[in-house]
This record gives sequence, C-alpha cells and structure tokens, in this order.
Amino acid sequence: MDVSQFIERAAAAPSLLLATDFDGTIAEIAAVSGEAAAAPVALQALQALSRAPGTAVAIVTGRTIHDVTARTAALDAVWLVGEHGAEIAAPGGALVYEAEAPVELLDALERDADEIARRVPAFWVQRKRCSIALHWRLVAAEDRPAAFAALEVWAGAARRRGLEVMDGRSIHEARDAAHDKGGALAFLLARLPPGTLVVYAGDDTTDEPAIAYARAKGGVGVYIASSERPVPRVQPDLTLDEPEAWSALLRELAARRGGLVGAAALRSA
Repeated sequence: MDVSQFIERAAAAPSLLLATDFDGTIAEIAAVSGEAAAAPVALQALQALSRAPGTAVAIVTGRTIHDVTARTAALDAVWLVGEHGAEIAAPGGALVYEAEAPVELLDALERDADEIARRVPAFWVQRKRCSIALHWRLVAAEDRPAAFAALEVWAGAARRRGLEVMDGRSIHEARDAAHDKGGALAFLLARLPPGTLVVYAGDDTTDEPAIAYARAKGGVGVYIASSERPVPRVQPDLTLDEPEAWSALLRELAARRGGLVGAAALRSA
C-alpha cells in the first residue's frame, strides 16, 4: 500500500477509527521525555478529523493519561489512551477505564531501579501508576555497558514477578501484561459502529500489537521508521520515514475527509 492508496481507503470509509501513538509519531522523540511536543500540523489535522462525519480519533500512548491530556489540550473530541491501555478517557475527558495498579510489585521494582540510577549517571527512573519506565537515552557511551547489565538483571526480576518488560527506543518499561495497545484498540472499536475501518500508526515495539490488531481486523497498520527502530517485528501496510511524513498524511486525510470547509482551513494554515 502506498500513501495515495491509504488516503483513498481511509477517506472513503463510512466509519473510521484513526488511532496514533504520540512520541515518535505525532511528536518527535525528545532527549528528555518532558520536552516532547506534538507537531502543530498534526494536532490541527487530528482536530479536523475528530469533527468529520463518521470519524473517531484516538491518541494511544505509554504516557500517563494526565500527561497526554496536557500535551493534546488543543484536541477536544478525541479518545485518549494512557499507559498502553491501562487508562482510557472518552472524548470530553471522562475516564471510562482504569486498571488496578500492582502497587507492591512496582514499589519493589522501583527500589531496584533507583539503585541502578545511583550507580549510572543520567539514568532516569519514571514511576507511572501502572508501570515503571527506565530511560537511558542520556547515559554516556562509556556508562552504557554497566547500565545494560543492570537492566538485564532488573528486567529478569520484573518478569519473575509476572510483569512484561518492553525494550523500546532507549527505554525499558515493566508493566502488567494484560494491557497493550492492541487491546486498547479492541476496547475502542467495540464502542463504534460495526464495520469501522481501524487505522493505527506507531513507531516502537509497544505499537506492534496495535499494528497487528488493526491489520487482523481488516484495517491499516502504519509504521513510522527510525534509525533506532528501522524495521518492526510485525508487517505494516505502510511505512513512513519520519513523524513529519505522518503529520503531512494526516493533513491530507483531514482535508479529504473533512470536506471543503476542513480543506480550506488546513490549506490556509
């Protein structure tokens, strides 16, 4: 499938679920997670799509629901999925699903992760409600062997406690295996009309279940490639080479699906 074929199919769908990851997809990867910001053109296109007839828009991310809400405040009619499906908010902001957090398990893993952070400079531990993320993007090259060795021990302990460990773009994250982005898409699709075309775009290992789910449901999986993750472990329908290409595609789709008013607004931006 090429871009034009994707646009034609998505634009013509009577009912469409357009779901996208945040980091590395509508936002460039930032060296520090807190500095990531969605591309204005992507937000504008998603807003137009969310108002188009027969269209549902969802942001599906590993960030907490509160974090992604703040970073997508310009969007007022979209589904928000946080922590890989452990938190889901409906358009308008009402929380409609919240998984129970394995607090004791996470407390123990956080203590172990903090010990790594004390030994490895620039190693950052992020405690979320239902998971723990260990960031090593800023760790110096000479410190990485020690960091990776410690990460392997930590990941093994997390798995023995029944958690799943995701190895992503300069991040290891331990979370409940019961939740992933594919399951989040299933939750959303169950609330939309039968026959809804589901499109999902993402750039990392946690996006692979959602890409696979979209394709299994007869939808479209889009992969945003990077030097860190040039090829996914699942087969997408369409591969793009950077977040900017996905933003441009969203803009074109919004102009087509939103009608003449949406097209005029987007072209004048």
